[in-house]
Amino acid sequence: MIDTIILQIPIDYSIITDHDKFKPSTKNILKQIGFFKYINNQKIKDTYTPRLTIIKRGYKIYLKVEFSIPKLLFGNNLDEVENNDFEKITSKLRKIIKEMGVKLWSHQVEKAEVTSFHPSKNIPLTKGYTASFAIRELSKINLHQKLDLERVSFRNDGESLQFYSNRHSLVMYDKINDLTKPSKRAIDKDQLKSQIDLFKYIKTKEKNLEVLRIEIRLSHRTKMKEILKEINFTEESIFKNIFKQDVCQKTLNLYWNKFFGKDKFIFSAINKPQSILQLILIKYPRTKPRKAIFLMGLHLLCKDEQGIRGLRSILQRHKQKGSWIRFRNFLKKFEDEIFTKSTHGFITDIERSLTNFNKFRLKNRKAIHFKNFLFH
Repeated sequence: MIDTIILQIPIDYSIITDHDKFKPSTKNILKQIGFFKYINNQKIKDTYTPRLTIIKRGYKIYLKVEFSIPKLLFGNNLDEVENNDFEKITSKLRKIIKEMGVKLWSHQVEKAEVTSFHPSKNIPLTKGYTASFAIRELSKINLHQKLDLERVSFRNDGESLQFYSNRHSLVMYDKINDLTKPSKRAIDKDQLKSQIDLFKYIKTKEKNLEVLRIEIRLSHRTKMKEILKEINFTEESIFKNIFKQDVCQKTLNLYWNKFFGKDKFIFSAINKPQSILQLILIKYPRTKPRKAIFLMGLHLLCKDEQGIRGLRSILQRHKQKGSWIRFRNFLKKFEDEIFTKSTHGFITDIERSLTNFNKFRLKNRKAIHFKNFLFH
């Protein structure tokens, strides 16, 4: 479902109940002409708080609210929210914002403009697969420049993978191990004490739990609208319309298919050269042995540690015009099911989760003694 979201709400001066909780104070906001920002990052003990910014633009005043929806509701973002949680979320958000010095009505929150949101999915892995192994394999894909994601970050010994630009990013990481990392190394920068307690519980009671986190960060309003258009979202981009399972599900599936819909042969569990050669000759029986051996070598090079990205980088250093395009055309021969049906089980886990989109919560895994663990 959604993790982080940014809402923008037009407000009146009268609903600011505590001007001094903002830096600088908003007491004289009506006298100031031009563009001004007032920040409120107040921390309330044992409570997750959003980041508030009041923006004065000309004669108009806006409240920007940035927060993690599951952290607001559960105190962690391992558990996932669902459609039925919307009223609880808006009610709790209004209550906390009131403590931070701004009084909002329900309709203001429900109809707040969404300027950025992060659809995400926590995917439990089965059959002994680890999140770090899945991430290393997923990093082997070819990064298509047309997707406007031209930078890659492979961090923390394979525990996170980011494809990103200034407008949006695709992030995958080991959610369990990220819970205790310091903010400089963690993907989730805003770690809470409750999340650290959650990690301790998992390591004691759920030792074999492996969770791969997939998150799309639509950080630019224009890009967000482009993606919403691609998934045929035609409603107004306000909170109550964006907070829907199908919006998040369609967005995640759109990115998954764009990035990983092709070249699935690199996730095949078949790695022996002679086995690959045999598959090539079964599929293409008229292929000459020399070409079949060439295809087998190409297949293995794409599955090497740096994957297709690494192979492409090596070939492009030779600056032979069109060389990568010629090799890219050869890779189409591996799109047949004979090369992709034996993929690693984590691919099945991901695609099943993205298809079913069942919410992930620890209590669904019979973690019913979590509270007892924390207080004893």
